[in-house]
Formats: sequence, structure tokens, C-alpha cells
Amino acid sequence: MLQASQRQQLGSDGCVLLRGVLEAEQCSTIAAACPATPARSGGLRNPFGPPGVRGIPWALKLADIAGGLLDTPAFAVRVILFDKTPGANWVVAWHQDLSIPVRERVDVAGYRGWSLKEGVRHVQAPQQVLDGMLTLRLHLDDCDAGSGPLLVLPGSHALGRLDPDRVQALLAGQRASTTCTARAGDVLAMRPSLLHASGKALQPRRRRVLHIEYAARDLPLPLEWHRV
Repeated sequence: MLQASQRQQLGSDGCVLLRGVLEAEQCSTIAAACPATPARSGGLRNPFGPPGVRGIPWALKLADIAGGLLDTPAFAVRVILFDKTPGANWVVAWHQDLSIPVRERVDVAGYRGWSLKEGVRHVQAPQQVLDGMLTLRLHLDDCDAGSGPLLVLPGSHALGRLDPDRVQALLAGQRASTTCTARAGDVLAMRPSLLHASGKALQPRRRRVLHIEYAARDLPLPLEWHRV
């Protein structure tokens, strides 16, 4: 059951950590079902292949959580397995998640910056679309401060699309970042527009996270979501 304080924190900070959503044993089972990430690669898109996460009991639970936070039924549109290991100990610069996956390219006003990622079309969406989305990051392993955890800039999701100069100004001291440590089974809910980054692990070991993005509204036709 989601608490009012959790909804409020998501609204104010752009993220909230939900403790103990799954048991550690469940996370081990999920991790064992995930394919290995390519050598020296930090991630794998669509790790469950078609039909994706639809119908999987633990994924249905996450979809219910996303729907509860969005106040309307939600569906998954993108799944990425991030796997930080001693052989793939990467850095991610500060950024916002501005692109969404769609079934096919259709030029619609307000949608720009088309790309192709592992066979799936992506496009940068208008802010109102991003504001109606939610990302859930399910931790499959414990992630402490030395594991290269996610860093976020609380409240930055409310500032809209940020250009590089504005990002640098925010990082220069106007706002303090938060380190998102977690235990296996915890879920970090976050808005796509929230500024986030990740540093290298100081003590390299496995840090697997399932990053699942949810939407709750259809796109303007003829655009359609790429559902997973």
C-alpha cells in the first residue's frame, strides 16, 4: 500500500525509494532468468525478449505500483537491465531521460530527435508526455555507496527540459545531489525528467538493476507506444 508521504516525496523530489517491494530470494530468481549482458557492456535492452514483462507476476506488481503513483493504470514501454561489474564499471554523465520508444516513425509536431536503439524507434517527446511517465528501478543486488549507485538532483524534474548550461549551473551548487543506495528488492520510483547520473563503483561487484519505464496514456495518433 502506497503511503501519502511517498506520493508527496515523488511530487517534490521527483523520486522515492520503496523498501522491500520484493524479497531478496525473488530478486535472485529474476537475476538468474536474465541473460548475460555483452562483455564490457553495462546494459541490455529487452532482456526478457518478446512479449517482455507482460504477465510475469512480479512485473504485474510493479505495474500496479506505477499505476498507483500515476493515479491511473500503467503499462511498461521499455525495460533495460543495467549490470555494473568489475569488467563493466562505467560512468553515466548527468542527464534527463527524454526519449521514448514507439512502434514506428511517424513525424508528429513536438516530437524530434529520432534514433534507432536495438531495432526500436525512439524519439524525444514533449514535456507533457514525460510528465505522465514513471520509471521503476528494481534492485536485484544490494547497492551501497561504493557500488556506483544512482545520483539524483531532487526537484530537477520540475524544471522541464534543461540545456547543458542550466545543468552545469544546477550542479555548481544551487542544488545538492542525493545518492540512492538500496537493498535487493527495493524499488526506486523516479520521473524521467529528473536529472540523474552514476559514477564508477569503488568496490566493483555486481550491481544489477531492472530499469522499467511506464506510461499511462496513449500517444497522439498515429504514434503508438512500443509496449513490452
